[in-house]
Amino acid sequence: MTLEQIALGLGVAGFGCFGWPILQRLRGAAPAEAPGSGASLRSPLWWAGFVLTAAAIFLQRMASQQGGAP
Repeated sequence: MTLEQIALGLGVAGFGCFGWPILQRLRGAAPAEAPGSGASLRSPLWWAGFVLTAAAIFLQRMASQQGGAP
């Protein structure tokens, strides 16, 4: 498995963590939050998505510097 594939997997997982609460709200499965509460920014899922996406960006940059040989 190449570094680019790992970065892609981490990126997909990170965006999934960001998108899951939004999808749940659209389906009506998640409880409504008070406007302006900012609870979504403090959720562990949001932070997991942030960390995974940042790691994916970092690994993608490392892979591009190595030349990306298949």
